[in-house]
Amino acid sequence: MESQPHWLWLYNQESGELSVKLSEENSCQIAYKPSQLVNIHFERSELDIEDATVFQSTTELLEGYPSDKLPCAIDDAALHAMAWKRFGRPQMPQSWHFQKSDITEWPEERRLCELNSGFDQGLFMIIDADDEFASCVLLDESMQLSAIKTMRQFQVIKVTLNRLLPATIDLAMSSQSSWGQRLA
Repeated sequence: MESQPHWLWLYNQESGELSVKLSEENSCQIAYKPSQLVNIHFERSELDIEDATVFQSTTELLEGYPSDKLPCAIDDAALHAMAWKRFGRPQMPQSWHFQKSDITEWPEERRLCELNSGFDQGLFMIIDADDEFASCVLLDESMQLSAIKTMRQFQVIKVTLNRLLPATIDLAMSSQSSWGQRLA
């Protein structure tokens, strides 16, 4: 999917729905609730260069993986990452949901990870990180966090870096020489 100059953010104040208008006939509903978003005081807003950059870099990252190994459509993941980067409400870490890993440093270039709640393990994409924390978007359809809490696809959670696990998809591809060099 190529970014077009007429892409627009659309926000319906009555229903609380955020979407991206991709063309006259096509739009993508964003799965975030109004309580998860900030700066949504508009009905129509053009995408900016930062939005396009996030979309492009996310698309390029995910296109590096076989599409049959990804649990979601690349374009949908890129649109949700773009929406979260622009409108996502800052979060407090919720690391307690996840088991600790034995990784002491997370390589900045590694953008896919897994988190293990003890109930379930899910594939995530890191959309923002610093020296302590990472904001991760769930790529799997859902992930059980506890006996009563389940994350849905494209929800974002912030965790400490010591909760991140290498993505199984990366480990499977590390046997190929270019991936092995990339993960080293």
